[in-house]
Amino acid sequence: MKKRTKIILVTLIIVYGVASLALHSFRNQMNNEIIHYLVDARDYMNEDLYKVYTQIGKAPVVSTTVIFADEPNARYFYRKEKDLIYQYSMAPVKGSDPKYTYKHIEERLP
Repeated sequence: MKKRTKIILVTLIIVYGVASLALHSFRNQMNNEIIHYLVDARDYMNEDLYKVYTQIGKAPVVSTTVIFADEPNARYFYRKEKDLIYQYSMAPVKGSDPKYTYKHIEERLP
């Protein structure tokens, strides 16, 4: 293998590693910010949160999903814009149920 090819390959591996680490760090930071929002501003306890995970996708670009321990069949979606964290939607974990009553709806949905 030529020396130039090795240098390009090593550079690509380093760039991929740094990008992956930055993405992982960003997701962890968003998860922590949503958890702090729910605990500090909404008076939940850590035990009330079953699962919190952040996804980066199309629209919205960054979305954090929260599943509460007492409601494992529902997902609540949060986002952060200009230092404001808010719940913007909710959905069942599987399928669709228009008659389902969500327990953790925040009063202010955009």
